[in-house]
Amino acid sequence: MSDIVKLTTRNKTALRDRALVAILQGEVIVAAAEHGYLYLCDAFNPTAVSRLHQLRGDAPGTAAQVLIGKVSAVSGLAMDFDSDWQKVVNAFWPGLLTIQLPPQAALNWDLGDGRVLPEFAIRVPQRDFLLSVLGRSGPLAAASASLAGQPPIRDISEVSASPSEVAVQIDEGVLAEGPASTVLRRARSGSGIEASRIGAISLEELQAVVPTISTPKP
Repeated sequence: MSDIVKLTTRNKTALRDRALVAILQGEVIVAAAEHGYLYLCDAFNPTAVSRLHQLRGDAPGTAAQVLIGKVSAVSGLAMDFDSDWQKVVNAFWPGLLTIQLPPQAALNWDLGDGRVLPEFAIRVPQRDFLLSVLGRSGPLAAASASLAGQPPIRDISEVSASPSEVAVQIDEGVLAEGPASTVLRRARSGSGIEASRIGAISLEELQAVVPTISTPKP
């Protein structure tokens, strides 16, 4: 059974440890990212990832995003992480930048897509409590705590999961409304990087770091 626990400076460490235990035990938790609450679980626990998708009512084949706590974790999870990618993430992580890369072939995970999709989405969030969890948990599968197709939930009281379905819900108050992340992927030509979605980070800001970043051609 879960309960909603208000995060304070006094209970931050205890709540982090509680969240870590739940994740290790294969449970799903709810915690805040920048502009919305997320369902989170161990990215390498397929049962937990499946439960995350069930909570949202996702269509079969939907892949969860992956959150990590530091840039150096990318190379162990993804292929094709070259110097241009390194420059971009060094400039904008932690933050609202999502990159899509092919996973390492040896990874023993299923993000919900049956390991069919050729790439997965990954980022380092800019939220102190979530980063404190990620610093000890390893990669987490993540998805908005809203139902599939619905806007982000900024008030944890609106999360529809029942107390028996999640281990703990960490309440950071009503979150500020804000933009979605900017999403980058390898260009369809096979070389260079393109922005498949412009959100919090503009194309001009990206090109100030890697001038060859482009938007997809029609």
